[in-house]
Amino acid sequence: MEQVTLAYQDRTLLKKAAARRLRASGQIPAVVYGQNGAVSISVDAHQFSLKFAAVGENTVIKLQNGKTEYEVLVKDYQDDILTGHIQHVDFYHVSATKTLHARIPVHLTGNAIGIRNGGLLEQVTHEIEVECLAKDLPHSIKVDVSGLDLHQGISVKDLPVAAGVKVLTSGESVVAHVVTTRAEAEAPAAAAAPAEGEAAAAEGAAPAAKAQEKKA
Repeated sequence: MEQVTLAYQDRTLLKKAAARRLRASGQIPAVVYGQNGAVSISVDAHQFSLKFAAVGENTVIKLQNGKTEYEVLVKDYQDDILTGHIQHVDFYHVSATKTLHARIPVHLTGNAIGIRNGGLLEQVTHEIEVECLAKDLPHSIKVDVSGLDLHQGISVKDLPVAAGVKVLTSGESVVAHVVTTRAEAEAPAAAAAPAEGEAAAAEGAAPAAKAQEKKA
């Protein structure tokens, strides 16, 4: 499991004016939700944005303030439409002993053999649902497609999943496959068209030949 650490500060002033002042000072208002209620905090805007861009929503973040720690996932966030700056973050406090459900992105690596043979690589499934403890939660799943040739594919059941991670998505779901391109599929049909025309011409020529024989 990939994990990052982020400092936080307790937040006691909860009105909108206080939140605006926090943002102006380079902090992001946030809330940690858990089984024991909600805790209002703030985090450094630059540090959070930097780390969140690198790890995304599937990585456990350790929030620290002195001796107090929370292991959390990003549950939700709001950003400014015009600037893109994050305005508020909702964290979810994860338990060290209880399993959680998460959607994990699937990333393809390598260049499929089938592409060099004229095919097209299609990724059908971009994320899968898993169940595991927070400590086992993968940031992403990478699968090598280098060996895929034309009309070959990889299913969810073929993904390299670490021990302790239970995949909830159907194992038969296709992750990626190499398909024939339209141009390649149309080529045999185009080649067959003259042959069909020639056959029709031959059929038309046969009665004409018989008519000439009768006149003779």
